[in-house]
Amino acid sequence: MEAFLAEALPTDVRSRVFHLVWTSYAVLAMTDQGLADQPFVEGPNRLERRLADVLRQARAEGELAADLDPDREAARLIAVNHGLGTSVLVGQRAPEAAAEILRYHLDLLFGPADTADTGTPR
Repeated sequence: MEAFLAEALPTDVRSRVFHLVWTSYAVLAMTDQGLADQPFVEGPNRLERRLADVLRQARAEGELAADLDPDREAARLIAVNHGLGTSVLVGQRAPEAAAEILRYHLDLLFGPADTADTGTPR
């Protein structure tokens, strides 16, 4: 999950350009109804649904606390990730600092990663 979310952070030229283009479309969609009607928002919705599915599976396997709502946690992770991406774009924090904050939120959900474990990453 960490790698999946980290992929969405603008850490290199390619991902920075992607974030700038997507953010530009999002801002334009606020004032252009024709653009707002386009399906570009489906990408984040699909990502959120996929994360919720992964969290449901993790909960079923006992890796996520039973009292946590996978849909809400997925929405929180997407919001945190988008905010971190923006903070990297505007120079508020370095990509490494954003990745550390992302790990912090994942640790809240799953507990700290066992660095000695060579099994499946979270």
